[in-house]
Amino acid sequence: MVRKELLAGLIAHNLVRCVMAEAARHHDAVLERLSFKGTLDALRQFSAFEAQARSQRLKRKLWLDLLRIVANDPVPLRPGRSEPRALKRRPKPFPLLNRPRRHFVELPHRNNRWHGGPRKYQRLN
Repeated sequence: MVRKELLAGLIAHNLVRCVMAEAARHHDAVLERLSFKGTLDALRQFSAFEAQARSQRLKRKLWLDLLRIVANDPVPLRPGRSEPRALKRRPKPFPLLNRPRRHFVELPHRNNRWHGGPRKYQRLN
């Protein structure tokens, strides 16, 4: 079943890519600038309308409208865009637990992000 699900996902991906290629060819658009997500959203919207279409003429018109919409919504050029990968530690309002829990004593001045003051903990030992 996992193999079937993976194959179904690959087939759907190829379907979206084929629609993008057809839109680029039909409207002289640059294929690399077409949005995969935009094409996927347009396909989802148009599939309901195409399923309700009675005549071949209306289906053909819907198909051409879909290709026009996909081709007229390119991803904008972003020269010099930099997206470095970095891990940032999320600031948390709690100190690190760097000793056993039974020896841990929370200090009220450890962090100034607490709203309403530090939490009250009793010392166990």
